[in-house]
Formats: sequence, C-alpha cells, structure tokens
Amino acid sequence: MTRKARRIVRVSLVVVGGIVAGFVLVRFPWHATLAALVGASLPLLLAALAVNLLSLVAKGWAWNLLLRRRAPNRWIVAQEANLIGCAANSLSVSLVGEAARVNHLVSRDRVPLEIAMASIVWARAVEALGLALFLLAAPIFLPLPAILHGIHLGAGIVFGAVLAIVWTGRWLKFSSIIPVRARSVVATMASIGSPRSLVLPTLLALANWAAQWGTYHLTLLALHVPTSLASSFTALVLCNVGGVARLTPGNVGITQAAMVIALLPFGISPTHAVAAGLALQGLQIIPVLVLAAATVGWQVLSTPAWLRRGPTRTASEPAVTSRTD
Repeated sequence: MTRKARRIVRVSLVVVGGIVAGFVLVRFPWHATLAALVGASLPLLLAALAVNLLSLVAKGWAWNLLLRRRAPNRWIVAQEANLIGCAANSLSVSLVGEAARVNHLVSRDRVPLEIAMASIVWARAVEALGLALFLLAAPIFLPLPAILHGIHLGAGIVFGAVLAIVWTGRWLKFSSIIPVRARSVVATMASIGSPRSLVLPTLLALANWAAQWGTYHLTLLALHVPTSLASSFTALVLCNVGGVARLTPGNVGITQAAMVIALLPFGISPTHAVAAGLALQGLQIIPVLVLAAATVGWQVLSTPAWLRRGPTRTASEPAVTSRTD
C-alpha cells in the first residue's frame, strides 16, 4: 500500500470514527458515567496510580539493560527518557515518543544514535514477547472469552517467531538481501539482541505487563465494577491491541471503546466500562505528563524540537564512563 493510500485509509477511519463518536456523545448516558467516576474509591485509584508508575519503571529498566550491552548509560537517564517518550506519545497520533526517547538519551549520556535506535526496536520486540508469554499462559489460569482466541493464536506465532530468530541467529543470513546502508543497523541490532541479553529484559517486560494488568484491575475495582481477573485481563489485551493504530492522541476514545467491547462478555454495562476507561487514562496520562514536564519543562515537551533538528549533545555534559551507575 502506497503512502497516499495509507493516508486515505487513515483519514477515512478518522472520519467514520468521528461520526460514530458524535452519535455516541449525543446518545450516551453521561450522567451515569459521571456518577460512577464521582463515586470511585480514592485509595484504590491511588493504588492503581502507584502500580502504573511501577510498570513504567520496569519498561525503562528493560530498555536500560538492552542498551548497556553496547553503550554505557545511566539507569536514571533511561527512566527519564522513557517517561518523556510516553508523555510525548500521549500528545500525538504518531510515534514521536520514540524520537523523544532517543534524543534525551543521546543528549544526556552520549549514546551513539545508531545504538539508541536499535535498542528501541529491541525494546518493542521484548515488550511484544512479554505480552505473547502473557497471552499464552493466561488460558491455563483464566476463563477467557472467545474474542481472545484469535489473539491467543497470534501470540503463539509471535512468540515462536521471536524465539526462532533470536536463539538461532538465522536472521543475520537475511542481511545479504537488504540494502548495504541498512546492514550496519542489522548488525547493531544483532549485537544487542543475543539470547543471554534478552532474559532479564523479558522478565522486566513480564513485570511491566503484570503491573499494567494490576492497574486495570484496581481501576475497575475502584469504580465498584463487578470485575474478575479474566475481565481485567481481557480489557488490558483489547485496549493495547486496539491502540496500536494510534488514531487519536493518547488513544483517547479508542481505549473507552475497547473497554466496552472487552467488558460486555462479562456483563459489565457500557456506562461503567466507559467510566473505567476514562479513569484509567486519567491515571496513565496526566501523572506522566506532569512528571515529564517537571523533567524537561512543559515548553520542550509540547514543542518537539527533536523532530526538526534531531538528537543534540550539550558540550557541558560529561560523557558516561561507567556501566554500573
């Protein structure tokens, strides 16, 4: 599909989604949703917030470990970069957060640009691997609805493919058929993604997904929704799958729709599902924006200058020489 065709499809989806959203906004019983939000348990919401922040720490830590195989970088800087990237993604429909992560890391710790970019790819692959493991194990312990059966099969395929690629190293043989300019990037990715180097990041990815699951479950409990581990897990999966296309900033609206679809099989009303989606995004977006703005300033966060000039280095910032700080 050409770039123009993709743009037409995306615009069409946005238009159709806007029409549907307009209809829902007019007809939906928002008074009941507001009442559910007002009656939410504050202690449980605060617990969900704390668990969500732990998921971000696990995500940033996994990235830090992947990077350390090729370039020294500080744990705290990787956490800052991950936080800034998540905040930037919540303000845009594109993946500008990845550019923000790379920019902050290169500027603060002088990590080579090529290595930083390769580590982003591996970080996403490790996250996918962690989710695939979650999806493969879940049916053993949870009674999941039929809507997840196809996703479960896809998770098995992803899991098997990633393991085959990493543990056999056969993907390196494909480097001969890619453009010469891209071969150095492939080599860099290969040096980062050895089997041994992926063990701890994958465990942290599992911790990240477990914390996200906990965030969903605590949020549903806070809104006094008759939830179960199976319903919160289904909501986690469908919200993340539905948000891949990023049709709206921070997937606002997409998350609420996915929550409704995920929770209907469990007898949870759309009113409570939408309220849970709004509360969840409030916990996931607002604190991250505040923390990221405190780190780099709101003006920098809302005006992504890295997209215009690329990663920068400050001469006054010393290079990192240790892998253990």
